Amino acid sequence: MPSLTNWLRRLTFHHDVEIVAPRRQRTPLEDIRSRLTALEADARLSGLRDWVEYGERSAEHRQPALDVLCEALRGLPWPGTEVDQRWRMVLQATLLAHLRPGPGFWLGSDLDLRRTTLVDFDLSDCRLGSARFAGTRFLGDTRFDQATFLGDFDAAGAFFARHVLFTQSVFARGLGLRGTTVCGNGEFSGIHAAGAVTLRGTRFSGRADFTCARFGADLDCSGVRFGGRTVFRRAWFAGAASFARTWFRGREDFVDAAFGGESSFENTRFGHRVHAD
Repeated sequence: MPSLTNWLRRLTFHHDVEIVAPRRQRTPLEDIRSRLTALEADARLSGLRDWVEYGERSAEHRQPALDVLCEALRGLPWPGTEVDQRWRMVLQATLLAHLRPGPGFWLGSDLDLRRTTLVDFDLSDCRLGSARFAGTRFLGDTRFDQATFLGDFDAAGAFFARHVLFTQSVFARGLGLRGTTVCGNGEFSGIHAAGAVTLRGTRFSGRADFTCARFGADLDCSGVRFGGRTVFRRAWFAGAASFARTWFRGREDFVDAAFGGESSFENTRFGHRVHAD
């Protein structure tokens, strides 16, 4: 009696045999991702409804769900169509609704919106872990005031087309704004940063206000260009503070500022009289 192996060989020799592997079914989150990035408005809206339900179903679902929503935002073209612009605002509003304490709040969430275009982005009063905005374009006014970040905040190389507010925000770890561009005013009054703060190479076109700011570690302001009035009145520097090669084109105010570590103003340029009484 011929063996099974020989029988299969004769079958393959006389007939074309195609073995099709079973298709892997998409997970619920993969299905939601495909609909959030679809072209049809109905598919997008149904995906968003299922996204909310998926995240609310279990605390373990929330971070993966947020990652999918951030991915959908990163993938939107700029300027895109009018539909794309409206969809961007819907996704932003949905995202922020789960980052503010209250009904639907998702505690300890991380954001990854690197190289994304955001419009009138308002993260004020939010509570989250880490936030990554490196290379992101912020169009319109941007708000981070009274927000709390338990992880690192990194917006290196970001572009702020108008004003940006960090008033009374709290950074439990680092604040990175290296090489950013702020076309309007930068409001940092009353911020509390426990970790290192990096502003190296940042350019401010308007006013930069750090009144009563608290820097719990080192501050790197080297090579910064302050285009307007710069205020560090009653600021507190616990670590080293470097303003080397910084250019203050407007008026500077360091009245009642307290330096606990070494400070450097090497090769710093001042456009007006320094106020440090």
